[in-house]
Amino acid sequence: MSLDNIGRSEVMEYVKKRVEEFERLGKEGRTVFNFRPFLDLKLKANVKTELAFCISTANSSALSGLKFQKSLEDLNLDNLSVDEIEGLMRSAGVRFARRKAYYVKEALERFEIIERALSMNDFEARKTLLKIKGFGMKESSHFLRNLGRKNVAIVDRHVLRWLSEKGYSFKLPRDYVKAELALSVIAEGMGLTLAELDLLIWFEMTGKVLK
Repeated sequence: MSLDNIGRSEVMEYVKKRVEEFERLGKEGRTVFNFRPFLDLKLKANVKTELAFCISTANSSALSGLKFQKSLEDLNLDNLSVDEIEGLMRSAGVRFARRKAYYVKEALERFEIIERALSMNDFEARKTLLKIKGFGMKESSHFLRNLGRKNVAIVDRHVLRWLSEKGYSFKLPRDYVKAELALSVIAEGMGLTLAELDLLIWFEMTGKVLK
């Protein structure tokens, strides 16, 4: 599926629907993601499984992260051991599963820090999340965006490549905030939030609106 056969307005309908699912997760603590027609997958999520998803996708694929999160939806994540989390990640094809399983377990054990962060504004929240192993600027921004925050950007090498095609040149991690500011300007000029722009960028790159 691409812009050629569904059109910009229809893409934006899917983008806005995804943002509504993010907002529901942030406000109610749970949501159901429906990735059709891009992926034949519906996924029940809560804040803790979203946390695990965002850690799992670092240097791995969104699809493996979604498969991993799907395996968690009927489980109590707090009750899983590191070995069990690792096993689910490996079954889903998540890279660096052992290390990430430890990160997920430690984040759950320090969940009070995450709860405190979620009471803060977007940028203070991100700064606080950086205290959790497995959360850099990108992962913290990803987690916040997926809980309905709209003022932080998920900057990775794919987004940097998209920016380079627009004439910008940044390097991570040094230029993360500069790249985020550039994306903010672009988003404002398009009448979009950063959350919407990120989803649109990924659609242009992959033909899918995922998360």
